[in-house]
Amino acid sequence: MGAHFGRHLLKPDREVQKFEFFRENLINWYKFNFKSAGIALFFLGVVPVTLGWIGYKYQTINMIAARRDKPVYDNEWVPRK
Repeated sequence: MGAHFGRHLLKPDREVQKFEFFRENLINWYKFNFKSAGIALFFLGVVPVTLGWIGYKYQTINMIAARRDKPVYDNEWVPRK
């Protein structure tokens, strides 16, 4: 059932193995410098703060209610008590 007959049908791809090696050993070649610090600061600081500011600024705008010209429900309706 689990016997291996002859060679494997799948052959390893050298480019995939090379990518795996560099990905697992990135710390050996990566240097943290001003350029990479700036990119990290931008994506970890500037982008979230900007999106938060935009969300805070426009949270009260209701575009659906602004275009509505008639009430959602009839004003004479009274719920049961």
